[in-house]
Amino acid sequence: MKSKEALALLRKYGVSESVIRHVKMVRDYALEIAEQNPSADVELVEAGALLHDIGRARTHGIDHAVVGADILRREGVDDRIVRIAERHVGAGLTRAEAVDLGLPPGDYLPETIEEKIVCHADNLIGNTERITIHEAIRTAQERWTPGALGRLVAMHCEVFRPETVRLGKGACSMATMDEVLGEMDVLFRCCHDAGGGGCTVSVYGHDAKKAAARLDRLGHR
Repeated sequence: MKSKEALALLRKYGVSESVIRHVKMVRDYALEIAEQNPSADVELVEAGALLHDIGRARTHGIDHAVVGADILRREGVDDRIVRIAERHVGAGLTRAEAVDLGLPPGDYLPETIEEKIVCHADNLIGNTERITIHEAIRTAQERWTPGALGRLVAMHCEVFRPETVRLGKGACSMATMDEVLGEMDVLFRCCHDAGGGGCTVSVYGHDAKKAAARLDRLGHR
């Protein structure tokens, strides 16, 4: 499905202009992420991002994803796009979480890379502004279950391509890396050598290249 068709479908169902501005922002960020990932179907990501909130034509409740999926199915839309819309809430919802929220029984966890990219891009867009992964985590800590928070972090490190940096022993302290990276829009994972001689740091997120360069300078001090 082309973007013109997706936008026409949103307008057919009376989706508000504010929601359309939001889905366009999600689309733009999702495409940036998808372009880093050679296994992602970019056209599918674009269509899924544009249509993920079509259910907001009927409701702004937690059930908007299920409502949107139903609309798309009745319109005969590709089921891969339907599943993107159905599984984009939070970091996805387990069967137990869905029941607790009063949704139809089912597993609403994103599975494909396209589902995960759209879901995560949505978490990194407020209304029409980008937010950092740290801001998204703080929101999740306040509103989500611990399991959902863990999925948010895991998804971030799955959809973004990492930048890797090799550091010597003296630069491998987690406190040091936290201080160096500060509030940059990244998460990082550190793999220490078995002999304690150094570590390899993988950096994930919008600022990954800048963060890796900063860590590299730290490693050469």
